Amino acid sequence: MPRLVDIASPKALTFERARKGAQKGLVAAPRRRRFTVFLPKGGFFVFPGDSAGADYSFFWCGFFRFLNCISPVAALAFVHTNWCTMKNLLLTLTVLSLAAGARADEKSAITKIEALGGRVLYVAKDSKQYNVTITKNLFDKKGKGFTAGDAKLLAELANAVEISFQHPDTDDSWIAPLKGLKQLKRLHLEKTKVTDKALDTVGAIGTLEYLNLYKTGVTDGGLDKLKNLKQLKTLYVWQTKVTEAKAKAFQDAMAKAGNKDLSINLGVDKDLRSANMIARLQEQRAASETSAREAAAKAAKAEAERMAAIKNPTFDKDILPILNRRCVECHGKDKQKGKLRLDSFAELSKGADGEKIVVSGKPGESQFISRIMLPDSDDERMPPKGNRLHKSVADLFTRWVEQGAKQK
Repeated sequence: MPRLVDIASPKALTFERARKGAQKGLVAAPRRRRFTVFLPKGGFFVFPGDSAGADYSFFWCGFFRFLNCISPVAALAFVHTNWCTMKNLLLTLTVLSLAAGARADEKSAITKIEALGGRVLYVAKDSKQYNVTITKNLFDKKGKGFTAGDAKLLAELANAVEISFQHPDTDDSWIAPLKGLKQLKRLHLEKTKVTDKALDTVGAIGTLEYLNLYKTGVTDGGLDKLKNLKQLKTLYVWQTKVTEAKAKAFQDAMAKAGNKDLSINLGVDKDLRSANMIARLQEQRAASETSAREAAAKAAKAEAERMAAIKNPTFDKDILPILNRRCVECHGKDKQKGKLRLDSFAELSKGADGEKIVVSGKPGESQFISRIMLPDSDDERMPPKGNRLHKSVADLFTRWVEQGAKQK
């Protein structure tokens, strides 16, 4: 096994120790921040640097010192034997370096946008994603607010999920830098100067789910530029030059292409609901109607059972409540069709125009019973409107007359 050389600090890494360590296959292990490079025959060598991978200059300094201090033969042997490891290491360091540079550019852009009056709000604590609002700084007296020349900063907003342009000068040139944003989901362009030209850029942002073009200069021709937005769910074209016919045709085309979630708003009470939303509403309506029918059937069954349980019905307790619900509207105090009132026992006893309609003990001779038994096709059937009285009600009325048509 190779011996372990303990280097107390980066300063202890001298040319001589590096050369001897490489020749003997020793393992160098510092106690502080370090980088590790594998040597032939299973050993490895350690250089001073930042273990978190942020300070690459220390690593490269140490690495080239190491190659320079050993013999050319040892250097070639090292590179040959460890080529895969070196290649992966170089690739990893390059990616990390580029990512760190991109993050630095993004942070710098955010700082500049905020200094120009823009707002950047992170969607949650510790989240990388954020919403951006570009506004005109009304309190800026020096005229250093956000301008067309600053729009290039938007290209650096890699983690922006929503961008809202609330600046009155926003035009097509301001939108062009957004083309490379890979996480943008919501874009507000309402009340801006953008035209169909801006939709060339917008149509390339495949992650968009929401697009507001209210009161912009877009036309029917611009909509076709959005056909590749497969995730678009909400589109506002209210007070634009987009016609309802074109909006509907565009929505249908998107649905055929697989996007059935797109809803388009053309103004107040002019929503073109998405195919999936319409399907859901139809399912909900059908389920509601089925539930209502089941509830009505259940209630009718319970009512029939209650009626059947009344063995000795009386007018005041059992008959009048039903007449008030179904008959008094046409045969009451305010209105008396056929000169007949059914809103009290006394009025019922008077009959219609002096002719009795209830013959105590004889339901077959009582028009009060015979008229409710007529088929629906008969004009004399009572009640003439709505659903006929349920059989359980007709049986209750018949039982009441059979038992003497008592008031109490």
